[in-house]
Amino acid sequence: MSILARDWAYSQALAAPAKPVLVALAEHVSGEGRACWPSVSRLARMTGYAERTVRRALRALEAAGLVRIERRPGRPALYSLNLSTTISVLVTDEIARQAVCKRHDIIRRQELARHARRGETWEDVEQRLARAAASQRGGKL
Repeated sequence: MSILARDWAYSQALAAPAKPVLVALAEHVSGEGRACWPSVSRLARMTGYAERTVRRALRALEAAGLVRIERRPGRPALYSLNLSTTISVLVTDEIARQAVCKRHDIIRRQELARHARRGETWEDVEQRLARAAASQRGGKL
């Protein structure tokens, strides 16, 4: 375990589940090194999160530049911690906002596809969804 890596991980202004996953990675770094290779299932056991949540947190950490992930077929990935990077909550919030926007876009596309299978045109569906959204906002388009 690297005390430097662990202290660095704790000092990052991250929200859950990213911070516990980063700390778990730091717990696996040996000596003064920066690399480790715990499996996703091991990280899930250490953090108490589901494996899917751990994978999502790892992607967010990689996108934020805190962790570099080298995927290795048939073996656990190699994680390299970027100890020279400090992250702010704003960057993490932006990553979370982008993920939420992407999820809303997926839901909207699924809704449009469902209505299109009923024989409605895309324009009809979009107009109806716009009217429904406007009625939820109090009648303002």
